[in-house]
Amino acid sequence: MATDSGSDYGEERGSDAFQTKSLEFISYDPAKHDWFFNSIQQFSSSIINFCASSPRPMDIKFTSSVAKHLQRNSKLFVMIYAKDEDNAYKRVGTLFLESSHRDMAHHRCSKLGIGILKDYQHREAEAVEWALNWAFNSAGLHRVEMNVPSWNMRSGEVCEEIGFQTEGTRKECLFKDGKWWDEANMAILEKDWKQGHIKMEK
Repeated sequence: MATDSGSDYGEERGSDAFQTKSLEFISYDPAKHDWFFNSIQQFSSSIINFCASSPRPMDIKFTSSVAKHLQRNSKLFVMIYAKDEDNAYKRVGTLFLESSHRDMAHHRCSKLGIGILKDYQHREAEAVEWALNWAFNSAGLHRVEMNVPSWNMRSGEVCEEIGFQTEGTRKECLFKDGKWWDEANMAILEKDWKQGHIKMEK
């Protein structure tokens, strides 16, 4: 069976606009990324888990169709690469910003989704910051939203540190591991994100 080692980085490297200090963001390529995307969907215990759907085994055909759906219906869908201890790049996650229906596009809102392998969770803030910079400075968005389940409080805290605000909570709307969980609806506006960066620069 084919595997995805994440080591065939080579000529995939993008421009400086798609890099941070320790991360790079590469456009989804089915031939290179389908096995990695399958693995990160299969092992939800090892990623920052935003998924609330019923857990079940997923074959490569199914996850490939999910990836293609995200590619078609997202403003941005990228693979996240991070430097390892040897300063080489390794695939560690996925990130997307949903596209609005054409009748809703004028509102300039998008929902952010991210999944990162457990060993690289400390890079989540860096990835989200890059996504917000792209959203507000390249895509012309006005607002970015995230839905954060209460079993993932660590990620919610990261979003708050970046400047997301909790606008509401859906009480006990999610069922997972035999328990009921809340879901926080978080968002950040372009002006608030930029104001936060101005304060940091002073």
